[in-house]
Amino acid sequence: MDKFVNGQGLVFEYHSHNDEEETGAFFRALDGVSIEINRGEFIAVLGHNGSGKSTLAKLINALLKPTEGTLWIKGLDSKEDAHIWDIRQSAGMVFQNPDNQIIGTIVEEDVAFGPENLGIPSNEIRFRVDNALDRVGMSQYKDHSPNKLSGGQKQRIAIAGVMAMKPECIVLDEPTAMLDPRGRKEVIETIKMLNKEEHITVIHITHYMEEVTQADRIIVMDNGKIVMEGAPREIFKRVDELKSLKLDVPQVTELAHLLRNEGIELPEGILTIEEMVGALCQLR
Repeated sequence: MDKFVNGQGLVFEYHSHNDEEETGAFFRALDGVSIEINRGEFIAVLGHNGSGKSTLAKLINALLKPTEGTLWIKGLDSKEDAHIWDIRQSAGMVFQNPDNQIIGTIVEEDVAFGPENLGIPSNEIRFRVDNALDRVGMSQYKDHSPNKLSGGQKQRIAIAGVMAMKPECIVLDEPTAMLDPRGRKEVIETIKMLNKEEHITVIHITHYMEEVTQADRIIVMDNGKIVMEGAPREIFKRVDELKSLKLDVPQVTELAHLLRNEGIELPEGILTIEEMVGALCQLR
């Protein structure tokens, strides 16, 4: 398949500096990571705080360059300065706090900001803004002030702003961490729609397990390394291993795991309530 991300032996180190700008201690956030992501995939990246997942996201968006190793985004070497803007236009980034990305006083002005900075003609900007707002279900709010929107609505506006730049990939760094359950649901439905209907590559970094059950593949990180990788059902079979990494599993998966430990014959890797009900109905 056509690879959008191809990283080999990736290392990234954060260095401290003293008042004389001399390099001091360093922290290795990524330690020999190799990763491949195909175009159109929905990838979820899990890991506790400090595992390296946000650093990996910033490498994919060329906000950071690897200390060692090579990362190709759409065939472009991210270490080459000449490729940075092409990479950032191809791989849009959505951050945890939507207020840090929203700068316009009116929704449609905010969504237009990115295309304007790319020098897109006015009539094309209008089309992109209208199309992006429609795709995230926020067209009726285009004349509103972003400050009056809910957290979930703000995050959808932030996603629309990225979409208006026509990226081939969206990297979402814990986009639901500051949202209530309703806001999280709105954002996750938007992400899934963009992936399934628009065929946009999605890299979703989160610590909410229920958000990743429909991903094509899950990558689990710990101490700067990839320690698990596979389909959701395969990953969530490994309940005890995930807990040893300070990670949870979907509640229904954990319930099935506990019942299985009590001798009830349930299949491994149950991910949804519907699957749980079906499995219980099969018991005699």
